Amino acid sequence: MSASRAFLAVAALGWSIILAFAGEELSRAWSDPSLSVRQRADAVNRAFTNDTPVSVVVAALGTNYWLCGNSARLWMGRGPEPPNTFWLSYRFGEDEVTIGTSAVFGQDLDPLSCKFTGAGYSLPSKHSTQTTNQIKMGQQDGAANGSQPIRSETNRTSSAAGSRR
Repeated sequence: MSASRAFLAVAALGWSIILAFAGEELSRAWSDPSLSVRQRADAVNRAFTNDTPVSVVVAALGTNYWLCGNSARLWMGRGPEPPNTFWLSYRFGEDEVTIGTSAVFGQDLDPLSCKFTGAGYSLPSKHSTQTTNQIKMGQQDGAANGSQPIRSETNRTSSAAGSRR
């Protein structure tokens, strides 16, 4: 067995051990309908460290995500503009948990082969008054035809304000 194959085998074993330990708490939090998206995102961040392969995170959370990325943005911060990266969106009603990746928009073709950079969450829909210029691209449940459906939500009022999204 070559040294690189031995390293890959040890790395795979290491990730499977990490996943097994984190899996029980994460599985409970991910499937508990009474938990908020913030609590779910916190459970993901406890279960995985930055640089965990995104494929390991998806193995734990499932493939029912939207692949998201911004094609246009304006950087007004200090220093050089950070890379525009993809994220995975797991929806829970109108709220979502986002899984950050190191996959750079326009460069990396497969975000699952990149690294986890942290989990976040949307504000609960009852606090949101509108969504502006949000474009989500993705393949739910891994569509095999290579197409990327696009869904756009622009200036819609939330259900909390009396109309339905």
